[in-house]
Amino acid sequence: MRRVWTLALAALLLAAGCENPLEINRDTEIAIGRQGAADLEAQYGVVRDPAMQQRLDAIGKRMAAVSEEPDFPWTFKILNSKEVNALALPGGFVYATKGMMDYVPDDGQLAGVLAHEIVHADHHHAKAAIEKSMTQALLVDLVTQKSSQSIQQAAQIAVELEMREGYRDKEYEADQIGTEYAFQAGYRANGLRDLLKYLYEKEGDPSRITWLLQSHPPLSKRIERLDEYLPRLTGKPA
Repeated sequence: MRRVWTLALAALLLAAGCENPLEINRDTEIAIGRQGAADLEAQYGVVRDPAMQQRLDAIGKRMAAVSEEPDFPWTFKILNSKEVNALALPGGFVYATKGMMDYVPDDGQLAGVLAHEIVHADHHHAKAAIEKSMTQALLVDLVTQKSSQSIQQAAQIAVELEMREGYRDKEYEADQIGTEYAFQAGYRANGLRDLLKYLYEKEGDPSRITWLLQSHPPLSKRIERLDEYLPRLTGKPA
């Protein structure tokens, strides 16, 4: 009976002219991110350091202002973890770990990191992954906001993607467009590239660098692509 109802609803939505009857809408996408944010903060805790928070807000908000979704409810917080990591949940909930904030003292490099994550949010990479990952019945519950269980499951998928699996097929896109955002916001364009290059040449403890190494393409390939792109963006050699 449940399957019949699900298929009937999908047919009605198609008849109404919806190109994808099971596409997550904006409000639901934000609700998923907000739930994922609550789960992350409960797990790790948030660092309450005014100076560190001010730095993160100042850079993050400049990046969000030039993004494709400037009206998302962008928030920037510091997770209490020594791991060097950053992530963005659906709807604009962005985090850097304390490890990341300590590891990257250069604002131009941190701008590149945050811009990379902002691209994942404003290009809806998690939303697309959730739509592919959830069963049809749960997706119907999600898009009709029929149950909180579906929001919780979608949030778990989003957090899992960000903390462990990543978006390997989207990382080059996030590097390139994030570099463009940083440049548009007034930071030097090669901030992210320089950080990647530094890590490639000198990092002695790569197990700490979750954001830059785990579930991402090789650093050398990311650097090569940015070296190709930067002259086109700035008109100068990389």
